[in-house]
Amino acid sequence: MLERLILALALLAVVYLLVRHFQINQLKRASAADPLLADLAPDRPTIVYFTTPGCMTCKTAQQPALQRLQQALAGRLQIIQVDASQHPDAATRWGVQTAPTTFVLDRSGKPIAVNNGFADETLLRKQLNIP
Repeated sequence: MLERLILALALLAVVYLLVRHFQINQLKRASAADPLLADLAPDRPTIVYFTTPGCMTCKTAQQPALQRLQQALAGRLQIIQVDASQHPDAATRWGVQTAPTTFVLDRSGKPIAVNNGFADETLLRKQLNIP
């Protein structure tokens, strides 16, 4: 019984990693021409943050974490917030499956990480490679 549970958990982990890999690869192909990124400031990392009006985790955890991170980095980070219910085409293009979802882009605008669900400041700093 324990072996089946371990096997099921391992399979879920593999599926999760494959979905994340697919999302990032999909974005690498489309990010250069995506209208969400039209006004990116040059040479600054970016977080693209998908939310919805009914997302309580977005309001109580993700939004405050992003605000603290942006304040701490004082102009060295840009955050693009997208309401997935108002922009379903963007959510589809980016492969958003849940809110919150955050995409971390490097200084050249290329996606380097995706977080399906809440991502705290420590994780986002690590993904941005900012101490």
